[in-house]
Amino acid sequence: MSELPATSRPEQSDPVSVIFRLVWGYTTSAITHTAFELGLPDLLETGPRSADDLAEEAGAHGPSLHRLLRAMAALGITRETGNADFALTEAGALLGSKGAGSMDALARLLVHESMWRPWQGLTESVRTGEPVFESQFGMDYWAYMKQHPDVSDLFNAAMGDASQAVGTAVAAAYDLTRFRTVVDVGGGNGTLLAALLQATPGLRGIVFDSPPGVAQAEDHLVAAGVGDRCEAKAGDFLEALPEGGDLYVFKSVIHDWDDERATTILRNCRRVLPADGRLLIVEPVVPEAVTVSPADPFPYLNDLNMMVSLRGKERTRSEYEALLTAAGFRLCDIQPVPGPERVFLIEATPNP
Repeated sequence: MSELPATSRPEQSDPVSVIFRLVWGYTTSAITHTAFELGLPDLLETGPRSADDLAEEAGAHGPSLHRLLRAMAALGITRETGNADFALTEAGALLGSKGAGSMDALARLLVHESMWRPWQGLTESVRTGEPVFESQFGMDYWAYMKQHPDVSDLFNAAMGDASQAVGTAVAAAYDLTRFRTVVDVGGGNGTLLAALLQATPGLRGIVFDSPPGVAQAEDHLVAAGVGDRCEAKAGDFLEALPEGGDLYVFKSVIHDWDDERATTILRNCRRVLPADGRLLIVEPVVPEAVTVSPADPFPYLNDLNMMVSLRGKERTRSEYEALLTAAGFRLCDIQPVPGPERVFLIEATPNP
């Protein structure tokens, strides 16, 4: 949920403002979605432009587009210059598709219909304990992506957006030099793996995902300069994982699944992991209790997103420990990864 920039945002202690941000949060998502539909982040990447100039190229009504740009400025996405032109802010530039550190695909995915519609059924999910995605779209989320290749491509690109900075942070926080081959399970286009290999000369890698998931991996890994040290393999991690690694990394994978299937995936990992190998899960970890109010909402919102769309969940430390024990692992350590994605490194070793 987007918020007003700090310079203009009302104080958190103002309860009326807090409530307005809570109940009107969907408006900021709608504004961002419309900005993407009109192509505004890319149109503004070249510099400040007037609303009328943008309207002609975007196929929009000039005065109405001016009102949209003005609202985007209030949210910190654009800024109004002295001659009534609008330009992207530093944050707004992340929505463009060409800039460094672009979050374009991730932001597009989060405001896509396949993400926001299930939230309309949150009450039903809370009452029944079941995701509502299937009743809304006539199939589960993974089948939906198979039938909508454009959404599948967007999903894979979004996971790449989210993995670039995390990969660099993981490589800085975790000693990879003790391993020979890292297997990135559910690694999509290989963005995370590329970051790990770039930071660790001599390390080899395998990226493993569904056939659509790894379709662009080889090209991406070659472009990242690590193509000679890794390979892409396709398969189903609910069935089996490739052999050959002594470090298996799961980023944003385990939380997609309920305990039964998450245990299946991890048991498949246990079967191929050598006795001296390591399992590394990169996920949010929910505190055992909400002791700070207001707390960081990210893990709780993501948990509800899993509830309405999938059968997964965000887990606490004790829940991860139980999951790992059931799959034949021993939890070694959980440590936070510095950075904006608020994830943790959950390290485990095989139980004898």
